[in-house]
Amino acid sequence: MSLSFVKTDADSPDARMLLRELNDALMSILGHNGTSHIRLEDFRREKAFFLVGYDGETPVCCAGVRMFDGETGEIQRVYARSNRAGAGAALMKALEEQARELGYRRILLECREGNAHAIGFYLKNGYVICENYPPYDSEADAVCFEKKL
Repeated sequence: MSLSFVKTDADSPDARMLLRELNDALMSILGHNGTSHIRLEDFRREKAFFLVGYDGETPVCCAGVRMFDGETGEIQRVYARSNRAGAGAALMKALEEQARELGYRRILLECREGNAHAIGFYLKNGYVICENYPPYDSEADAVCFEKKL
């Protein structure tokens, strides 16, 4: 599979479709859709972006990076369709490349203890568990990750 990645608005039709699928998947895994700390407008701000990955014309994955601080970005809303092997890893590489180009030296992300598949995926892709950062520092089931770029 050869993917192409397009920077887009998180409110674009393809992004909205993938984000709905993500919300549904999280609801079935965790019992909530994981949007309590998400503001799509954060992906329109300085040093932020949202990517949709395409296999040909078909959107298959998405995620965004928002600025956490001047040297740190935070990845949010990571999703890859389960029938697209390799899409998630390719998406993470594309996010990291774009983040590096924006001057980030570190990337953060958060998921929940109940999402064992995601935790294994992030560990496999070079992320290490770190201390929970705000706003997740007061949430017992949050698992935070970081990766130096």
